[in-house]
Amino acid sequence: MRRFLACPSGGAAPRREVYYREMNTIFSTFKGKPLVYGIVLLVIFILGWMVLGRGNGGSEELLTVERGEFVQEVSVSGKVVASQSVDLAFDTTGRITSVPVEVGDRVYAGQTLATIGTDVLLADLRAAKVELEEIKREQATVVESAYQTLLSDDLTAVPDSSYGVSAPVLTGLYQGGEGSYRIRFLEEHTNTGDFELRVFGLESLGPIEVEENQPTTLGTHGLYIDFPDALSTYEDTMWHIAIPNTKGSSYVSNRRAYDEAISAREKAIANAETKIASIQTEIAERTLRAPFTGVVTVVEAERGAIASPGELAISLQSDDTLQIESFVPEVNISQIAVGDTASVTLDAYGEGVLFEAKVVSIDPAETVRDGVSTYRAVLEFGADDMRIKSGMTANVTITTDKRDGVVSIPRGVVEERDGKQYVRIKLGDVTEEREVITGALSSRGTIEIVSGLSEGDVVVISASQ
Repeated sequence: MRRFLACPSGGAAPRREVYYREMNTIFSTFKGKPLVYGIVLLVIFILGWMVLGRGNGGSEELLTVERGEFVQEVSVSGKVVASQSVDLAFDTTGRITSVPVEVGDRVYAGQTLATIGTDVLLADLRAAKVELEEIKREQATVVESAYQTLLSDDLTAVPDSSYGVSAPVLTGLYQGGEGSYRIRFLEEHTNTGDFELRVFGLESLGPIEVEENQPTTLGTHGLYIDFPDALSTYEDTMWHIAIPNTKGSSYVSNRRAYDEAISAREKAIANAETKIASIQTEIAERTLRAPFTGVVTVVEAERGAIASPGELAISLQSDDTLQIESFVPEVNISQIAVGDTASVTLDAYGEGVLFEAKVVSIDPAETVRDGVSTYRAVLEFGADDMRIKSGMTANVTITTDKRDGVVSIPRGVVEERDGKQYVRIKLGDVTEEREVITGALSSRGTIEIVSGLSEGDVVVISASQ
């Protein structure tokens, strides 16, 4: 083996010419003598290596320090997966009546994928909904009646002052909201001897002509008012009517009856709705629907077959941006963070085709694989690409740190001694040792120099022998 390196004492070429000339002379002398020839050849080879191979003993390899790009990367492998995937199965036993999808079909969220016979259940559901509406109408009537009774019973006209006349009598079934009426009794301005009412509060009405010897309509909510004494004795009087009359003798019992009617209504409606929900649950157990928009990947269900609970019927995966699932070794996980960018190659297309991706999640808990703690990291492709398919093998290079203007040198140049780090630098013809402080180690075999070296310094990579 021959090595020709630069030599301080002379060029390699003259030495080589002399060496070859001498070798040719020696070989011609021992021509025809194989054994001697072999021994001499071995000796000459050793001497030649000593002479020529050591010719570079006086050389030095130097590196001028420059600021440049500093990159840290972590390389992992992974697998292309859909962001969502699911295996669907029926929750009950029954004969499959429809499978309206095939492998490769794109389906939307909520779309029916397969069903078990539901004709009887659907009929039960329709009947239950009709029953619910009937119950609502019946209970509304009961509650309304109890409420009208509460508002209408024991209504009393209370005077503003002591007028010395009998209180007006209130009749009818009130059909309005809670509140109070304020009534003023007046003689008509026409001086005909007739009288009228002015109504305020729950309604603002008037004038209302007072009927002689019969009840007068009070407002528009179903009440009537009657004046038992001579009408002239009520002139210029004021009366208040509270609805409901909370001081009436029947108020407490009427309130209880009304509250019970409301409670009974809510219970009856709830029971009817529970019945409907139960039927709908049974129907849902017999219907497989897509939980998200995606593509059908497996169809095991067959029309006419008997479905068993938990048995795979249909598989579905989302058709949005595909992801890469990778399991990062424990020694590298501290370097990776959500948001880091990555370049990806797929075995299907070779190293010459690059895809961009980004880390979108890192599991906080470990996953033990082959006895080694790893952490599941998910990367998302930067763009949709029809070439990318679920299941492909991915080779991922994640950029964990990338900075410009960093001073860095080969890692092997730094020497460690007594807890400190040193490099040797060249100052003219003099070599000296300088202490440095190092930073991060790049994936390219260089180490960041935080302090101790400046741009333009000359570092000794390999020293003279």
